[in-house]
Amino acid sequence: MMCFACVNLSLVPLLNVDPDSEAELDGQPLQLSRRRAIAFGLSAVAGTLLGVPYRANAADQSQNDTITIFRNGKIYTVEQSQPWAEAVVVKGEHIVYVGDNQGATQFSGTTATVIDLEGRMMLPGFIESHSHLSTLGFAAGVWVNHEDPEEIYAAIREYAKSHPDQQLISGFGWMASNFPATGPKKEALDAIVADRPVLLISNDLHNYWANSKFLEMAGITKDTPRDVVPGQSWYEKDDRTGEPTGFISEVPALFSALGKLKREHGIDFLPTESVASAIEDWQLRLASAGITTVFDAGFVLWPDSQHIGYEIFQSIERRGKLRHRVIGSYYHNNPDVDPFPILRKHRQRYQSKLVQASVLKLLADGTELTRTAYYLQPYANQPDWRGEPIFPQATLDRLIREADAEGIDTHIHCTGDAAVRMSLDAIEAAQNTRTGKGSRHTICHAFLTDPADIPRFKKLGVVANTQIQWGVYDPYQLKVRDILGEDRWHRMYSFKSFFKAGATVSLGTDALATGYKVVYKPLEVIQSGMTRQTVGREDGPFLPPATERLSLAELIHGYTINGAYQLRREHELGSIKAGKLADLIVLERNLFEVSTQEVSKVKIQLTMMNGGITHRDGV
Repeated sequence: MMCFACVNLSLVPLLNVDPDSEAELDGQPLQLSRRRAIAFGLSAVAGTLLGVPYRANAADQSQNDTITIFRNGKIYTVEQSQPWAEAVVVKGEHIVYVGDNQGATQFSGTTATVIDLEGRMMLPGFIESHSHLSTLGFAAGVWVNHEDPEEIYAAIREYAKSHPDQQLISGFGWMASNFPATGPKKEALDAIVADRPVLLISNDLHNYWANSKFLEMAGITKDTPRDVVPGQSWYEKDDRTGEPTGFISEVPALFSALGKLKREHGIDFLPTESVASAIEDWQLRLASAGITTVFDAGFVLWPDSQHIGYEIFQSIERRGKLRHRVIGSYYHNNPDVDPFPILRKHRQRYQSKLVQASVLKLLADGTELTRTAYYLQPYANQPDWRGEPIFPQATLDRLIREADAEGIDTHIHCTGDAAVRMSLDAIEAAQNTRTGKGSRHTICHAFLTDPADIPRFKKLGVVANTQIQWGVYDPYQLKVRDILGEDRWHRMYSFKSFFKAGATVSLGTDALATGYKVVYKPLEVIQSGMTRQTVGREDGPFLPPATERLSLAELIHGYTINGAYQLRREHELGSIKAGKLADLIVLERNLFEVSTQEVSKVKIQLTMMNGGITHRDGV
């Protein structure tokens, strides 16, 4: 499955900021424009008029000793000693009571706010354990993650009409698997927008669809050489006329075109201010999905200036608009760079209340469809190739050993079973020679893991982080089946086996990157894990075998306490227990009482983070 962190965007960074200086956007301090500030002020007023409390900063609002009593609920605590309760009391930032209604009355008083759950379900806040928040910048334009091409065209038409002054119309999400290998054509876009450049990014982030105006302004003509990187990155040409078709493959060709657009026309693609605005705009969406904590697996829009992501989030935090805590990483895949001095600097500088840098993100291999994933056996349709690791074993061993000695947690990208094995080997070697603090290691994705290696996760204390919503029967997975063969395809996403072996499994979406439909809502992930079917296609086929379907309880644990454990926050987050931070969500129905196919349709009616309400609708 595609992971955006595998894309090499190591060309000119979008914003050059000295990590020792104050962050700026276009030469100005990183802050909202007057127009956007007014817009957010109006949204606060609108929220009040609609009866939805708007809290500028959940963390600051919860500094006092305000008491909130939730009663008459079906509260699933994710605590083995007390799985269910009917009342929870929050004082300031923390949970101070979990039990029955009668016990909660001791906290009643004139200053207490009482919320009657009326039988609704309460869960701990969801912990999104693998995401790429900078990719939200792609959502700043037109959203085209639709299966029906007519929906794509209608969305572009409406967006162009409502943004008449926008120089470049960008969009995200068209499904590469719904088009032939030669990609979509420029003519479909020309019929909608002919006088401005249009550039649409595919859902897997590897392919790009442009109109004729974009090709013209980027200097891509019949005479432009087709290949930028032979066999890897090119401008698709018409076999008959030699004219560019509008399909661009891979980052090098795209960035070559974007460079000319910038140099000759002064047009920036995804300027940092736009990315920051998109991230801020998505705050309520994430809160309304029940997300209270996010692990960011790499600010990969700025490979050489990753601190920009932290600066953006701390800017949003300072202005009281951050609705979840962000625990970030330093993304590393370049053997020529020593990541530790950079990460130490980040860990020292970015440690605010809601934004912390802490983890070393490593890549062991690539992805399936690009045939850069590293497998124990060759690809089914390429018998002389099984992929190669990004780092040699000796280099990965050294990185893990140094991290382990310093107590730096790691998050290792592994798509293929050989990549999983070499990473487990590196972790085991580090533990056998441990002289320092020791680390908490996570292997992410692990889509194909050899059965012999699954018990090693428990033995070595390695967290298995995955994107279970991709383990469904869809056009992307059918292509994976062709690449790997039927036998290995039936062994993919075998996380029931991980649970049975006692491994800690955490869940994350990798959003916005995806193979097919973009998913960012935990409840959709949970339903997919229970069915191995695409949400919305409950009558369709499922990804075999059925024995690897997960239970609701396992999936809730994966999105709560197991994610907290991955982030070393299990003593503060991940379950409903007195003394922990008040990260809570209220659902309109009890998930244990609805059909499997209805889980994704249940609404989150209240989200609380650090004792402050970040989303409220119906409670």
